[in-house]
Amino acid sequence: MSGPYDTETDVHIEVRDIYASHAKHGVMRARTHHLITRVCAEHGLELGEYDREVLRWLARQPPERVQVIADLIDRASAAARDRA
Repeated sequence: MSGPYDTETDVHIEVRDIYASHAKHGVMRARTHHLITRVCAEHGLELGEYDREVLRWLARQPPERVQVIADLIDRASAAARDRA
């Protein structure tokens, strides 16, 4: 993760590997889902069933948007550690 991002192009660089794998049906969505669930797991977030449902919905959005949200989680966690 390397935000903050100023443009969609900045974010696209972070997710270009997801686009490279999109030729097979369902792969891009699976990789996008992995992106967001991985960052949640890395920060020890406990997820409820509705949380997981929302993350599945989010995985259907463009990978750039998911990357921004994943990076926001990552940066918020880092900021909280810095304040502690």
